[in-house]
Amino acid sequence: MSMEMNLNEEESKLRQQLQRAVRSTEAPQYLEGKIRANIRASGARQPLQFRYVWMAASAALALVVSGGIAYQLGHLRLTASSQESYIASVSNHVASIMRVGLRDHLHCAYFRKYPKDAPKLESIEGKLRKPYRGMIPIIRKHVPSDFQVMMTHHCSYQGRDFVHLTLRRGSQLLSVVLAVKQDGESFKTEQLIPALVEAGIPFYQSDAQRFQIAAFESDRHLIYIVSDLSQAENMKTMTAMGPELREYLNQLAL
Repeated sequence: MSMEMNLNEEESKLRQQLQRAVRSTEAPQYLEGKIRANIRASGARQPLQFRYVWMAASAALALVVSGGIAYQLGHLRLTASSQESYIASVSNHVASIMRVGLRDHLHCAYFRKYPKDAPKLESIEGKLRKPYRGMIPIIRKHVPSDFQVMMTHHCSYQGRDFVHLTLRRGSQLLSVVLAVKQDGESFKTEQLIPALVEAGIPFYQSDAQRFQIAAFESDRHLIYIVSDLSQAENMKTMTAMGPELREYLNQLAL
């Protein structure tokens, strides 16, 4: 019951935000002029008909504005089933091995509601098992300095286990996602072509809608950065941390 009430509250808040945004948004000046010109061209002087046409055009504009704002808020898809549909529709545009990191980012990070201020690092680093905690200083060292760690955890999605760290800069999110390799799993077996090779490490990249994906592999892990940064900044961050992170992961006793 509590979860249902929270969901209703979120939906109510979102509707109110959208209503305020629509009321404060003026229709483009050209739209009214175009409608009036069409009516004059037809030789019809029908104020009532014009009002209906104008109301329809305004309603259409409101839908566009509200839809855009809802997407930016990250709450366009509130139900679990619609979230899953969205994850599938976005991730199906990339190779199957790239979907591994993208889907976990969308499931765990994109739809999550974060506190206004970043939690203290000491309070969240303990949520990682000890072998993985040493990743945190490596990641913080190489991501842009204005990103803050918002979440660290172990999670499962679609029958697969992940190690997941999420960082935030304003409205931008960046996830570092690790997945233990399954039998025979490798970027090489998927026959993907590396975007570049740095320090002997092949790095791969892809994108789907607003999301950029950069990836490489260690002996036992697939490692992803998924973010809404530019493609260049996303890959730059990955190549900066890749060598040190791979060396650390290869030495883990799991």
